[in-house]
Amino acid sequence: MAPHCPACGHKFMREPGYWVGAVVVNMTFAILAFLLTFAIFLIATWPEVPWDFLAPVAIGVATLVPILFYPWAQTLWMALDFFLHPLEPAEIAAGRRRLAKSDPTSNQGS
Repeated sequence: MAPHCPACGHKFMREPGYWVGAVVVNMTFAILAFLLTFAIFLIATWPEVPWDFLAPVAIGVATLVPILFYPWAQTLWMALDFFLHPLEPAEIAAGRRRLAKSDPTSNQGS
């Protein structure tokens, strides 16, 4: 992931530990996926639940979902954070300065 937005210069990691929120979003989604898989499979096969098959499938879901979903968890976390904590004027100005520095065609004098 790029450290800054190429369009506005916004720094993605706003403070140390910023991505902990994305980890929480990711783990919440993984737990919900695990529970949903387990519940649907349990209801669909009740009363003869094949536990030898259900356990590895549920564990596989709990393992793969966080790995595959993490980029989207970061995006959802950023959207939630921007909704609850909009950019401050200093962050906007810093993004514009970063963008102006990285753009060789920008007119630095104006």
